[in-house]
Amino acid sequence: MAKFLFRLGRWSYLHKWRVIVAWLLLLAAAAAGAATLSKPFTSEFAISGTPSIDALGTLEDNFPGAGDIATAPTVNLVFAAPERETLDQPDNMRAMDETVGYVREHLGDIENTERFGNPVVVNEELGRTIVEQMTQMGMPEESARADAYNVRTLSDDKRIGYTSFDFGAESSMTVTEEEREVVNQAMEIGRAAGLQVEAGGAGFGEPIEIKTGSELVGLGVAFLVLLVTFGSLIAASMPVITAVIGVGIGALLILMTTHWVELNDVTPVLAVMIGLAVGIDYALFILSRYRQERATLDGPEAAGLATGTAGSSVVFAGTTVFTALVALSLARIEFLTWMGLAAAVTVLIAVLIALTLIPALLGAWGERSFGVRIPGVAGHAGPGSRPAKDLARRSMGRSWVRFVRRFPALVMAVVILGLGALALPVLDLEMALPSDTTSDKDTTQRKSADLLAEGFGPGVNGQFMVVVDAHGVNPDAEILQPYMSAIPDEAGGEATKAALASFLYTVNEAGSVNGIRHAQLINVNEDLTAAQVVATPVTGPEEGYTLDVAHGLRDTAAQVEDATGVQIGLTGLTAVQMDITEELAGAMPLYLAIVVGLAIVLLVVVFRSIMVPLVAGLGFLLSVGAAFGVTVAVFQMGVTGLVNTPGPILSFMPIFLIGVTFGLAMDYQVFLVTRIRERYLEARSAGASDAENAAVETATVEGFAQGARVVTAAAIIMIAVFVAFIDQPLPFIKIFGFALGAAVLFDAFFVRMALVPATMFILGRATWWMPRWLDRILPDLDVEGTGLEKEFEGRRGGVAKRESVEV
Repeated sequence: MAKFLFRLGRWSYLHKWRVIVAWLLLLAAAAAGAATLSKPFTSEFAISGTPSIDALGTLEDNFPGAGDIATAPTVNLVFAAPERETLDQPDNMRAMDETVGYVREHLGDIENTERFGNPVVVNEELGRTIVEQMTQMGMPEESARADAYNVRTLSDDKRIGYTSFDFGAESSMTVTEEEREVVNQAMEIGRAAGLQVEAGGAGFGEPIEIKTGSELVGLGVAFLVLLVTFGSLIAASMPVITAVIGVGIGALLILMTTHWVELNDVTPVLAVMIGLAVGIDYALFILSRYRQERATLDGPEAAGLATGTAGSSVVFAGTTVFTALVALSLARIEFLTWMGLAAAVTVLIAVLIALTLIPALLGAWGERSFGVRIPGVAGHAGPGSRPAKDLARRSMGRSWVRFVRRFPALVMAVVILGLGALALPVLDLEMALPSDTTSDKDTTQRKSADLLAEGFGPGVNGQFMVVVDAHGVNPDAEILQPYMSAIPDEAGGEATKAALASFLYTVNEAGSVNGIRHAQLINVNEDLTAAQVVATPVTGPEEGYTLDVAHGLRDTAAQVEDATGVQIGLTGLTAVQMDITEELAGAMPLYLAIVVGLAIVLLVVVFRSIMVPLVAGLGFLLSVGAAFGVTVAVFQMGVTGLVNTPGPILSFMPIFLIGVTFGLAMDYQVFLVTRIRERYLEARSAGASDAENAAVETATVEGFAQGARVVTAAAIIMIAVFVAFIDQPLPFIKIFGFALGAAVLFDAFFVRMALVPATMFILGRATWWMPRWLDRILPDLDVEGTGLEKEFEGRRGGVAKRESVEV
């Protein structure tokens, strides 16, 4: 591979304008394709195959048009009277009438208006209707009044009330800004009259807002770091240019994909975030190696050798990132799969651009590639007669690795104990998807949910829908006989009476589940073969106990099915979100095992060592655990007070963080350890066999000193790109930026640049131990390009020595 990449880099250097024009044409073609084929993104998190989604299918089959309750554009308009006032006072009644009237007048196509109107009036009419209907069906008046009370729209103290309706939109994700604005204006009418008026519900969720400018902040910081690294304006601009072109092509391809696939609108943001970070880093690695080789080789040969050596590492590192992102499909979550694939394609483009466009730009600039130097930076001579600093002999990286060499056990202990301590909050990890109850406490969505919880109990925000399909009911079921005998004969034949009995039995059993405050029958289809039962939990949807209640409901449903022959499904927005969260949590151990196992296998092949991959894998677990820990501490527990509204972590953040961190961790492992292994192979071939421990120590110091500066620059750039996205208003983008920035910080500086060299000093010759039988059967990938470098040993002196510093 190294020889092929050498030829590719050399060809790209010599045919620079072909390569540059080809990439620009690809960018233009992608832009044209996106302009003609792209469709709007969606805000939905698509998923199928979970029990709650299957139950939605059953609901749709038996109640046509009702199967979209999880994404229905429902709005809850909540009113609260001032302290020591009630909503039924004349002034407050008038304010609610005007507010509701404004909505009715300006939103002519609202649906599901059975509970729409002045909450005081609706509460009286709804309660009376339910009691009359239920008692006429033979239900005891006490039970009927309990049902009416459970669906009341006015709190017991009459201070809080709510009304609900559905927008005319197809789903909660297609509600227009104009429709939302009508509700906002209506709320202002009630507020002007002295009421607190808030709106929530799936149809009035906080809109997805992507703030532009985060990319520019990341690019600005990256340019400054590159400027310090190379001390040249021209050199610093090249990785930025190539990264922007690569991310541009990747983002435009994602836009084109929307023509065939429905993508979540977060997908391009995450792809851009990751694409920018790796794109700049990969270009940096090749550019820095070119600068080193240019000291003794002419331009085409230096470009080829840089691409063959550092480029081999780029290919391997990019492959690990690509594989980790594609492997997200193992979770079998559609939106997560597409997020991973989109980011993986962007990473692939970043690799290809680094291997071809960087050599082409070097060819275009020629001798001026490191021109426009900044005095006093990156080893360049400062003003006056002060000599340039020789970074190959004196650098912070060399000083640091010598310190680690003196105290390896101390460094190892500090890293392991420190990162282990930071990972402890993971034990209290709570996961959820965005909802009104987890929104920022300053939003009207969160205020509406809090008012509903205050007036009607927290369970009103997390109700479950139990769908009973009685097509296969057993009329001879013993448990149904008492219910069937109480149903009048005019209700229908035995099958119909058995179906009705199964509905009542289900209501009774669901209501007896621990944690369910009340269960009631709310709808039966026309042929009396299916029913909808609402079960209201005691706790809200964001609380862990509600998950236990859901499992209790499902266990009870299974018992009812066995006893009666009916089919029961549990669904609703809360159940759908819980199933997604559980599906993701269940996929994490398998995914973690796969990516760590993949890392160890690949690194064994690359480095011909057992201990190096094991340390790399354990280091990855430490860094990702610490990143999880600080994220949970800051965003869930509210440590530091930086987060306005601490709450559960977004469900798909952990598995996505594992995948991305794994890929990036292998980047730094490869780039740093390849330099160490190069020096080790040189030192071992030059010294006696009994001096192998000394060879390991020397190689670790020299290889680390050579690679530390560029790895440090790459890590700072990546952290800057990720941290820039913390400014995004969308909570999960903010969390991703923070978590990925923390993961890179811990992995690059604590694991790769501290733990890895410390273990090498402690292990000595065992660092590079490999069973002979295993060494024989493994393929030789030569990621370092050792064979390629040997071919150039005799040719390096043929070019006049140029002024150069090691980066």
